[in-house]
Amino acid sequence: MQVQLVIPGLMWPSEQARGYADALHLPALTTLLGRASVTRNAPASPERCLSSVFGLDSSTFADAPLRRLGEEDGLRTTEPLLCADPTHLHFSRDHLLLADASELEIHPEEAAALVAALNDTFADVGHFEAVTPTHWYLAPKGNPQVRFASLGDATSRPVAFFMPEGDDARLWERTANEIQVFLHNHAINAERERRGLRAINSVWFWGLGCLPGLLEAPAQLLVMSSTHGRGLARAAGLEPVEAARWSDLPPADSVLLELDMLLGPSRYMDISRWHDALHRLETDWCAPVLDALRSRRISRLIITLPDERGSRELNLTPTRLLQFWRKVESLEAFTILQYL
Repeated sequence: MQVQLVIPGLMWPSEQARGYADALHLPALTTLLGRASVTRNAPASPERCLSSVFGLDSSTFADAPLRRLGEEDGLRTTEPLLCADPTHLHFSRDHLLLADASELEIHPEEAAALVAALNDTFADVGHFEAVTPTHWYLAPKGNPQVRFASLGDATSRPVAFFMPEGDDARLWERTANEIQVFLHNHAINAERERRGLRAINSVWFWGLGCLPGLLEAPAQLLVMSSTHGRGLARAAGLEPVEAARWSDLPPADSVLLELDMLLGPSRYMDISRWHDALHRLETDWCAPVLDALRSRRISRLIITLPDERGSRELNLTPTRLLQFWRKVESLEAFTILQYL
């Protein structure tokens, strides 16, 4: 049995975690990290890294239509599509920062009303759609010549570093600014602020592309936790499986697991939630995976770690697991070693 784990958010980027990560007791995780051989790869977002596992390259990445395919209704659109996700922009010192919709408590009625208003006012841009309160899309008119930064890259960051690029970049910057003014003045946001909630005062365009052709499934069993991951699985002709822990998995000769419980806490530098997620990762996944390796029920383990400073791919076999002299003392030690 071959197993691949894709774990974004594992290598915490902040100095805040120093010492705190060392204090965590993660014997299974640190054993897997220490015994594995490590290959260093280019920086990659979680979406791009997972797309690469399915055989897509930079010319065929299409985050928006793939995520749309991963929604509950599984819509397969053949036209160009953009994610146009609701966000909150706010100033912190000298920087304009972005908070994504996971922090905004958006009600379905609010999303529906705001998207209807956007369609009334910005019909020349394209057609907006709110599939869920947090996942909005735009079917743009024409064929935009522009490259957008992913929402995950910009989340909790100064947005000035993530502006559109390309021939149509200025047009889309202007469009985004006009939408910000429109949303800022909308009655729904006045009511949200009255209730002490943050305004939905912008949308973040990203993921432009067309749905690729049939992909090749990288494993027999695909366990996807994100909507984007579910879309990739469906584009490969498989319905993804949900599993909360290793023991939930049905039998299979090969398994790809997307484990993204660390991603949100790492983006918002929430050490407490990251700590809790690490314990779930250790208990529900790493410990039973290590046991399966030791008993040779797993013949090869691949751990893929997307990271903006440089992604890592770790390979481990039962034989290499016997090399007890290869070890790291902690997750913190492993992370420091990777970026020396």
